[in-house]
Amino acid sequence: MEGVGAGLLVEELGLLRWLRQYVRLRWLAVVVVLLGTLVARFALGVGVPLLPVMSVTAAIACYNAIFTIWQQRHKRYDGAGAWKPVARARWDRRFAFAQVVADLMALTLLLHFIGGIETPFFLFYLLHVGFGSIMLSRRDAYMLTGLAIVLFLLLVVTEFLGWLPHVHLEGFVSPGLYRERAYVASVLGCFVATLVISSVGATTGVAQLRHQWERQARARERELEAIKETLAELDRMRDFFLGLASHDLKTPLAVVSNYLQTILDGFAGEVNEKQRRWMERANVRILELIRLINDFLDISQLAPERILAEMRPTALSDAVQRSVEEVRPRAEEKGITLRLELPPQLPPVRAADRRLQQVITNLLDNAIKCSPRQGQVMLEVRELRDGVQVDVLDAGPSIPVHYMPHVFEDYFQVQRKEFVPGAGLGLSIARKIVEAHGGEIWVESPCFEEGGGSRFSFTLQITRWGG
Repeated sequence: MEGVGAGLLVEELGLLRWLRQYVRLRWLAVVVVLLGTLVARFALGVGVPLLPVMSVTAAIACYNAIFTIWQQRHKRYDGAGAWKPVARARWDRRFAFAQVVADLMALTLLLHFIGGIETPFFLFYLLHVGFGSIMLSRRDAYMLTGLAIVLFLLLVVTEFLGWLPHVHLEGFVSPGLYRERAYVASVLGCFVATLVISSVGATTGVAQLRHQWERQARARERELEAIKETLAELDRMRDFFLGLASHDLKTPLAVVSNYLQTILDGFAGEVNEKQRRWMERANVRILELIRLINDFLDISQLAPERILAEMRPTALSDAVQRSVEEVRPRAEEKGITLRLELPPQLPPVRAADRRLQQVITNLLDNAIKCSPRQGQVMLEVRELRDGVQVDVLDAGPSIPVHYMPHVFEDYFQVQRKEFVPGAGLGLSIARKIVEAHGGEIWVESPCFEEGGGSRFSFTLQITRWGG
């Protein structure tokens, strides 16, 4: 069977489209035949036999309905018991072959009742042979061409010899034309030559197109293989970088931070106020760098299934308190006041505890970065009907409107006059974690009546464990 190979999928998708178009055109043909018969009989006075023509047209409509239903039932590739592509291709071509054969036989019968060789509508054989040449293999197309020639020859010869009664259309052509040797011979000769030339030309063109499809499909396969190899290499490089970042960058920084904290706690001797201030600032910067490394590590490891595996009933208030304590040094460095509004009794939420704290910390850290010195950041937790909502408000400048759709994208940072450290990953990580929890996250800016400020909010569901 031609076309089975690299270009199979492209070719068969084209065949399916042609089959659908062919069925639609058959419905159109049914309507045209009905209208044409009525117009010829009652408007032009041509003696078209209504009952036979209507009967053949009804038969065409019936088998077209069967073909339509059959095609709908076999249109899916996937699912239980789905066919392999090669088997599906074979079935589709047989289905197309059966449709064209049915049409050729119906057309021959219809031609018999509307004048046989005396009517120009035998040219419709060309239409069906053309569709067959496009949809089918070269062998099948030649078989259909031969069938069309044989059917028309049988019709013309049997009527010429009187074996089949000729139906003459009164008022259309002169009677007896179907028995004039010169006319019959010239029409048959032109008909056969036209069908053969059309079939050869169409099948040759389609074969070239199929060959081109196969070459393009093979080229795409090679491109996809190259892309897969490139992606695999990038994955290996990423894993190497993550291991390097985790071991050779993060670990030494954590050690330095611990040393600084040991000195600040007085275990290495007394520290004066000026030394304490500078070491605290240095420690804050080191912690920021560690968080940045953690963000790079997290952005590639936030698979929803991993987060789902960590979920359990979690006390939101505990996560909030830990996040506040984590960002407090950075807030104090800028003189920012942290306000916390937390209901006394909160139901547990369904969450991964470590990831939930990471979301709150990222939002608070973002608010601290964007707030002016001596400003204020507020964290508010509210209980909803079937969940909780966490709001983090800052008093910094509002986010420009054209930046709003991109706030939660990877590596995106709002351009501000004052430099804001970071890689633009905190908010995107928060979004991925919240969405993995089945919650929503959004931003409103400005959020104050006098203008300015931003409110970052997210929701979580209250756990129903055991309920």
